[in-house]
Amino acid sequence: MNRIFTLLAAGLLFLLTACNADLSEDAAAPPCPADFSVTLIEQLKQKPKQNPAVEVTQYTYKGNTVYLVTGGCCDNFNYLFDHCGNVLCAASGGPAGKGDGRCTDFSTTATNPVLLWRDPR
Repeated sequence: MNRIFTLLAAGLLFLLTACNADLSEDAAAPPCPADFSVTLIEQLKQKPKQNPAVEVTQYTYKGNTVYLVTGGCCDNFNYLFDHCGNVLCAASGGPAGKGDGRCTDFSTTATNPVLLWRDPR
């Protein structure tokens, strides 16, 4: 299951990095998707069911809308995405349960949680 999240995050990161590559000095960065959460949920629906069920929760973190993907078993990282789909960090999970250490303040400073989707399968 950890492999699924890792592959999902790596794939999204690759796609977004490729899409955001600035090929000339005059090129403007492409706009973010209208609603990244819809894209994220659609991608998760294509993955096998996990236990516990995958959830996507929207938060406000450092003044920005972010999406936390949780679920799956045993040592999975719970990835935090910005509104454009960039992986900000693994906010929690992993072998130590504390994420990857890149956003250690998430659990204490994120506000306004809204559960957007929980895999019903």
